[in-house]
Amino acid sequence: MPTETAQKKETAQVNEGVLLEVRNLRKFFPVKKGIFRRTVAHVKAVDGVDFFIKQGETLGLVGESGCGKTTAGRTILRLIEPDPGSRILFRINDKTVDLARLRPRQMKPFRRQMQIIFQDPYSSLNPRMTVADIVGEPLVVHGVARGKEREARVRELLEAVGLNPAYMKRYPHEFSGGQRQRIGIARALALDPQLIVCDEPVSALDVSIQAQVINLLQDLQKEFGLTYLFIAHDLSVVRHISTRIAVMYLGKIVEMADTEELFRMPKHPYTEALLSAVPVPDPDYKMDRIILEGDVPSPVNPPSGCVFHPRCQYYAKNQWAECKNLVPKLEDVTGKGHFSACHFAKELQLNGVEEIVGRRTTK
Repeated sequence: MPTETAQKKETAQVNEGVLLEVRNLRKFFPVKKGIFRRTVAHVKAVDGVDFFIKQGETLGLVGESGCGKTTAGRTILRLIEPDPGSRILFRINDKTVDLARLRPRQMKPFRRQMQIIFQDPYSSLNPRMTVADIVGEPLVVHGVARGKEREARVRELLEAVGLNPAYMKRYPHEFSGGQRQRIGIARALALDPQLIVCDEPVSALDVSIQAQVINLLQDLQKEFGLTYLFIAHDLSVVRHISTRIAVMYLGKIVEMADTEELFRMPKHPYTEALLSAVPVPDPDYKMDRIILEGDVPSPVNPPSGCVFHPRCQYYAKNQWAECKNLVPKLEDVTGKGHFSACHFAKELQLNGVEEIVGRRTTK
């Protein structure tokens, strides 16, 4: 959780057009064993996550597989129920609603304002439904449009995502992966939402198609004033589309900052290690890779203190007691909105991704 000072700074920014604010988001999954299926432990998938997203911006949520990115996104949308104590503050019509405290029936009006684009364009579309039925289903469920009005809206949405409306009577198996993802995007746009959670929307696509979909998402954001939570593990993609980036590790956010600030000057050792693996488009440039030792700890029994300390190269060298015994707070370490959950964020001189445009180095 952020300190009181950090909370005050976040609160000050809330009044500047913040659409969504997440506080102490938690989701633990029970581990059951034995004949009587008794709960013996919990998988701490999301453990005290805090962030905010301003209207019209894109917050990139990154981290390695299993860190809790997708669970966080789906919990915000209440596709997965959050644990008690979580707060999901959504602002609509100058009012703030805590989505975590609403009953399932009370959520329906707000689901029109929050949609999701799924990772797999193959399993996320019903193979027995036509494109017209898939894209038009939200309109029917929420009683927005039927009949010819619904058909006209579907045509409009297909054109918006770059598909021929003549294909609306076809089935998903008749389309390529990129086209299927465009259908998924059209479905997400059907109800004119304010917030769209993009759950790794390009990870299953070819690189050339990825660029087309990313550019489409950016164009739609400008045209419709959309706000994105963009979940991904590819830092190059996230850098291209995101306004700010939050880095997750083992269910916690360890760093959050403006995109270029984070790439230029990371304030957490885990972020530094991720950035060292970003490919550089120069065959004569050699990056100093940071190889993390060991495996990712189990979310059932996370390490004490800083969850990253068993793999941190700086802890290995210095054996700081704080790292092992005290849980670091997510604090603004620069006073300019650069948050880090590291006890020594202000002391460590970490390396970002070097800009090498116009410069070449030898191997």
